[in-house]
Amino acid sequence: MSKKVMTFQIFIDDSQVSNMEGPYGAVSIIPFTGKVESDIFTGEILPGAVDVQVENVAGSRNMCAKYMFRGRDGKGMECHLFVENNGYFSAENKNAPYFNACPQFITDSEALGEYLCQKRFRSEVQGTDWGVEIRIYDVLL
Repeated sequence: MSKKVMTFQIFIDDSQVSNMEGPYGAVSIIPFTGKVESDIFTGEILPGAVDVQVENVAGSRNMCAKYMFRGRDGKGMECHLFVENNGYFSAENKNAPYFNACPQFITDSEALGEYLCQKRFRSEVQGTDWGVEIRIYDVLL
């Protein structure tokens, strides 16, 4: 059974989204802001966060979001947390209420690094009325 570790709140300004669609696929570039408040890390996303979604002619879509938080680890030390979250969904499930993705982390925090910089996490990405919620789970707990 997985244990929820963190929840990211992602805010999107639709006026900043770039879209392109053609006979060979589609691309959306989605800049965003956000925050996280948890027992292990609290912070805000720094400028430059982006989610790039590429859809092929078959309707399968790859999502790759890259962003960096500045905040404090669970010990109260200032730090940064880089996140790369990758997910795929098919034409059949692209309108589902949520999808799973695989996050990877890099941090300058000793308190977070040993734990978060392992391949033991999955994320659930779900749209909300105010943006997107990303729940991070530890699959080994």
